[in-house]
Amino acid sequence: MAKPVTKLKSIEDTAIRLFASKGIKEVTIKDIAKEAGCSEGALYRHFIGKDEMAWELYRREVEKFGLMVKDVLGAKENFHARLKSAVALFYSFFDDDPYTFEFILLSEHNFPKEKVSPSLNPYNLVFEFIKEGARKEALNIQDSELSAAMVLGLVLQPATLRALGRLRGEMRKKTNQVVLACLRVLEADDKHSTTKARKRSTSRPDADD
Repeated sequence: MAKPVTKLKSIEDTAIRLFASKGIKEVTIKDIAKEAGCSEGALYRHFIGKDEMAWELYRREVEKFGLMVKDVLGAKENFHARLKSAVALFYSFFDDDPYTFEFILLSEHNFPKEKVSPSLNPYNLVFEFIKEGARKEALNIQDSELSAAMVLGLVLQPATLRALGRLRGEMRKKTNQVVLACLRVLEADDKHSTTKARKRSTSRPDADD
């Protein structure tokens, strides 16, 4: 029984890699089968076609990552510690599993009608986190949704540019600088957190390879 499961995982890993590197529209079932070393029929035993495969893999990976984000943002720590942990999670995920991260990051527009579980959608989780911070923490913001969108941009745009080859080095090494930028956008009133982040970002610039 273990052998088919192992083969399915190989097929799924291959599909994610190809979707991330070429784009979903440019990949065919034949491409996936060839790279995975299996017949096209083996893929059709698990999926109706490429589009269903892409959606099921996208939904699964987004919700799996969303569960990790939910745990981090729901931790019993202050706002600033949770924000840093969340950014670190995003960037560690990128460094450790770049194909899956890029697949998630660059494929959303392919599924305009399908919906990820709202409770595990990372965008929703970040929006709720910022709203909570506006209510309970020292955040001097007028529009929590706009602020959340700006924070997401600050976190995701560098990762997008890294995926496209416009930035170099490990993303995890950029965590402190991005966190500091997020705190400035949120006008977070935490001298210890912002001062500490500023010292780290100025004393240790990114050592990109």
